[in-house]
Amino acid sequence: MTTCPHRHFTGAPCGGSVLPTGYCAECGRHEKAPGLPPLPKDPGDLGPRELLALPRREPRPAEERLIHPEAPLRIRMGCSSCGITFAPPYTEGPVPLEGHCPNCGERYSYRPELAQDEKLREQYRILGPIAHGGQGWVYLAEDTHLGDVVAVKGLLNRYERDGARLADVERRNLVAIRHPRIVQIRDFVARSEGSDRVTGGYLVMDDVGDGTLEKVVEETRRGEFVLDIEHVAAYGCQILEALGHLHTGGERVFLYGDMKPSNVVHHRDGVKVIDLGGMREQGQTEPPAHVTPGYMAPETEASGLPTVAHDLHTVGATLRDLARWAVDRVPGLGAASFWWVLERATRSDPDLRFADAQDMAGQLRGALREIRALRGKSDPPEPSRHFRPSSRLLGARLGTVPDIGHWLQRPRRDRYEPPRAPALALGAPTPTEIARCLPVPRRYPDDPQTARFEVSSGYDPGHLLGQDGEQPTSVEICLHNVRVLLGRNTAEDLESAQEELDTADSIPGPRAVRQWRLQWHRALVALRRADVDGDPRQVAEAKAHFTRVRLDLPGEYAPKLALAYCGEWLGDDTAGPTAKELYEAVFARNPSHGGAALGLARLALREGDRGAALDVLGRVRAGSLDHTVARIAALRIRAARLPDVDDPLPTPAEVDAALEELRGLGRRTPGAGEPGLSEDEVLRLSTELHEWKLDALHSRGDGPRHPGRGARRLRRPSPAEREVRARLERHLRQLAAHHRESAAAHEHLVDLSHAVRPQTVI
Repeated sequence: MTTCPHRHFTGAPCGGSVLPTGYCAECGRHEKAPGLPPLPKDPGDLGPRELLALPRREPRPAEERLIHPEAPLRIRMGCSSCGITFAPPYTEGPVPLEGHCPNCGERYSYRPELAQDEKLREQYRILGPIAHGGQGWVYLAEDTHLGDVVAVKGLLNRYERDGARLADVERRNLVAIRHPRIVQIRDFVARSEGSDRVTGGYLVMDDVGDGTLEKVVEETRRGEFVLDIEHVAAYGCQILEALGHLHTGGERVFLYGDMKPSNVVHHRDGVKVIDLGGMREQGQTEPPAHVTPGYMAPETEASGLPTVAHDLHTVGATLRDLARWAVDRVPGLGAASFWWVLERATRSDPDLRFADAQDMAGQLRGALREIRALRGKSDPPEPSRHFRPSSRLLGARLGTVPDIGHWLQRPRRDRYEPPRAPALALGAPTPTEIARCLPVPRRYPDDPQTARFEVSSGYDPGHLLGQDGEQPTSVEICLHNVRVLLGRNTAEDLESAQEELDTADSIPGPRAVRQWRLQWHRALVALRRADVDGDPRQVAEAKAHFTRVRLDLPGEYAPKLALAYCGEWLGDDTAGPTAKELYEAVFARNPSHGGAALGLARLALREGDRGAALDVLGRVRAGSLDHTVARIAALRIRAARLPDVDDPLPTPAEVDAALEELRGLGRRTPGAGEPGLSEDEVLRLSTELHEWKLDALHSRGDGPRHPGRGARRLRRPSPAEREVRARLERHLRQLAAHHRESAAAHEHLVDLSHAVRPQTVI
């Protein structure tokens, strides 16, 4: 067999085998048939230009959608009484549209009940059938009162007991539902047998066309539509808007129950959730729930009662079906966060799924933003609902002006020794710094004592809080105390933090909102323990906890940032994303995030790639708080000797360019949009850069040695080296003058200046 020459719907090569018939066993296309249109090479050209945008899709005219009622039905036919499906061994050949069940003898009929031109309630004139759903036929009809076209859906045998009352409840519930993502139910026409027995009815709703997501998949299979992973995420966000409205629309909670691709229509530039016949109030047992195997949650199969968790499971299963056909070519971490959202939505334990539709939509939207950012698209930022930004920048030492200790800690140098400058310290954060400076989880608003955090006169974020004995024990107070204790420096404080965390873990509460918060603080305690106990294995423990948070909050960048720091500290393994992929996901989504940019720069410098480090720092957004830190880091990297790599020293011209940019930083005035450097900071940074320039000049050996006696001879420096030595001597003397408060520090700096000053040759 030959390999299929076509590409797969996702963009990758098909790779299927061509059968003797000439058709591919994987994609179903003939080997000589026209292939799918090529996809753009630039990932930024994939998907829509705008966030959550969908291509416009107009409904087909009504007359084109009518079907012949005698045509074979493309549905699974079965008996509502005994539950069998009309298939072997019960039947052979085509199943008749009407007859008796071969298993129990119950009469069935799949013929339309309503004929063309028949009227419902003297208002809705039937135009003809357009489809058969799980509960009956769907028709198009003319609303003779308003003069437009509506859809009429039959609901068969739903009210075997107490029919009139149940029908009236359903009518009032359905007509009251109003949301732009849900098809509008206009009317409910009950169908009666006798005076009191209501056995079914008809929903009358707006006509939104037949462009279901099931049809979108079919068009994708035929090469008529390119379904992108961004489209699938946008579909999911809009579906969750609709379900969120049902779940929280008022005092009563309504459940949709039967979400699947055929129950969502791509209507114009958005979606409409259709088929509300299975909707019910939470806890309602009659009529029986209508759910679809393959989409329903596993617990619903046993209980028969849909829940909010069931609805979220059906959304996850629906998006999973669509995503199998979508183009998911994304650089770096790719679409992994999208798949993690679906994994949480479809977990077997309903308590471990998302808390509600809004929670799932937030994570799905975050995953979509990440995909778009990795493809090079820029969207307006959206604040996190789960984390507050840290007030401290992690890993900022690379972009920090050296303090005076940078020179005072050096041994005195003999003037005959080469003036080798110290290599650039990359300044990766310690486990303790990571624990103290990561973003802080936002408080769970339903915590019984959370109001205490909102009273400015009674809350100090730096002090321990006690529990209010008149209120239930607060998890948030325990977690607040954990963070305060981790900011202290003794082993006793660390043990107290562990005790607070154990107390929080023992308090019962909703798992969907508590578990990730507890996992986050377990990771912080493990990081602090790594330094206190000197046990690097605790960093791996912290990484495992952060991984669980990432799986619970796949659309957030804070867990990815935490994992990136742990991965950088430990070194990458093969079990998950690399530190570089994680930093890139954070920085692509937030180009103002200096911590992620500095992390990428450190990783590049360890590989000896000075250019890559400078490139990423140059992309930190101007005007942001971290931009000055990134510029300082870039200046130092441009001029520095790199540690532990076989990297050539910068040229003197490259150091001069860095010095020129430094002068610009020093001339910034207050109010210019970014903080400038003080006179002393400019002096210290200029001193460091001149040391590296002298190192670069001296290493070239461009001056002859002065003839003299003995082995210790002075070189005769070039004019350029003499000039740099003179400037560096002045800088060190200025530093000595600024630090006269310590005689030892002043003397040490003067000695350093003597070691580099130009030698007078006699």
